[in-house]
Amino acid sequence: MYKSTNLDLFPYPFHTVKEGSNYRYSNDLRKLATDKQNCVVITPEYEKQIKRKRQLLKEQPEVRFQSYPHTMEMQWEVAEMLIDLAVERYPEHFQVEKNGNHWIFSNFILNEIESFIFGDASSIELEPLDLIGRHFTTDFVLMVQRDDNLYLEVAQESYAALFSPHWNKGMTFDEIHAPVPFVSRTGVPLAERVRNFLLRNVLPGEPWTRINWNLMANRWDVNYETFDTWGPTRFLVNSENAGQLVRLRVEEQFFYRMPRSNAILFVLNTQFLPMEDLALRPEWLEQTYSILSDIPKPMADYKGFTPFIEPTVEYLKNLIEKVRLQTEGSMIGGN
Repeated sequence: MYKSTNLDLFPYPFHTVKEGSNYRYSNDLRKLATDKQNCVVITPEYEKQIKRKRQLLKEQPEVRFQSYPHTMEMQWEVAEMLIDLAVERYPEHFQVEKNGNHWIFSNFILNEIESFIFGDASSIELEPLDLIGRHFTTDFVLMVQRDDNLYLEVAQESYAALFSPHWNKGMTFDEIHAPVPFVSRTGVPLAERVRNFLLRNVLPGEPWTRINWNLMANRWDVNYETFDTWGPTRFLVNSENAGQLVRLRVEEQFFYRMPRSNAILFVLNTQFLPMEDLALRPEWLEQTYSILSDIPKPMADYKGFTPFIEPTVEYLKNLIEKVRLQTEGSMIGGN
């Protein structure tokens, strides 16, 4: 189980929560500035995370990657975008040579080369998004717009939170998010509001972003097919071991409208931070404790951490006191 080691790169999810207030679901989508539109990120954990991602795809290929036969053209479109973004942001790590339709994509971190005929599925062993997606730590979900809704037609996901490409393939945006237990002040379900917002506002060349978070009990992911494995582990957490077992799981989500297919690509950058590491940022520690101690039960049930939220909150309370005593001791010692 890896964790984020560079906290400057960790997408802490509660920056926008005002001091003295607590977290509630909202449509927190915001448009990305021109210089922030590149979703490719290389963290210190890149190689470790890529190794784990590929292992999961190998162990459960039908669970981790799903697509429909008619999506090949849009998969090539996404692969092209990801390659270009990688080369643009990290030319020291990635390179692409385009000789007509013959492309050679180089990943210098992994010392790997992908050579293929762009648009020709017979030139590669995997499907285009499955192939190129294995070079990036992010997960990918491609949803096609029809009938004023979005339908999941391609997905490569290794760090799921109550989600599975195998389970959710073909579902609408509303069906996937139907369990969200909140509605707006006007009575409109939150999932419907967000879906309508995406359809209207995510335009070609104008990507958006938001932060989603959860708590994980010693797991990379929790998909439906492996509930028998991860379900019982949630009851192993207590106020003593929560620091090591429980991780703040954060998805930095990006939304791109693909110009040729008109599909919307969801890019999910998932990072993990153990509860004990919150002590490295005392302001994060205190705010996280405040927010988790006030989480409504329907939200905890929806996110799946009801079995271990109480011992986690107790652990954070004790950790705050420990950090306070250490700080006071340092101040006394300095005098």
